[in-house]
Amino acid sequence: MYKDKVVIVVVTIIVFSAIIFGSLMAYYTYKAPMRVDNIDDMIYVINGSSEDDNNFILERYAVLKQLSISCKMRDDKTGEVRKFSKEEMNEFNERIGGKEAVLNYLRSIEDKEERRKMIQYARENLKIITDDEMAEFCQ
Repeated sequence: MYKDKVVIVVVTIIVFSAIIFGSLMAYYTYKAPMRVDNIDDMIYVINGSSEDDNNFILERYAVLKQLSISCKMRDDKTGEVRKFSKEEMNEFNERIGGKEAVLNYLRSIEDKEERRKMIQYARENLKIITDDEMAEFCQ
């Protein structure tokens, strides 16, 4: 009888330890710096300085959204980690125009089939619009 209780306690401790360890690892992975090939090039992409920035606004906003999780970038080549302040993140967001600019871009697409594809791409691949926003476009 005593051995059964010990086995139950040991198994319970192992299970709870695994759950806690897994939760901590998931959190640290989620908050890890965004990995890029070149930090300066990625900042240039986020800032967007070309004539056809609206064509890439979805991707730029998706990168900014991913960066906003940890506010850090890690250069894979050099190992350099750069932390961005909240002011810098807000500046990036203002240059893109925020989520409202993304929604306006999607609304401005004339071809219905192209709009549907872009909305689906933004929702399923980039995960930058919600189900409610997608339903608003489908009306």
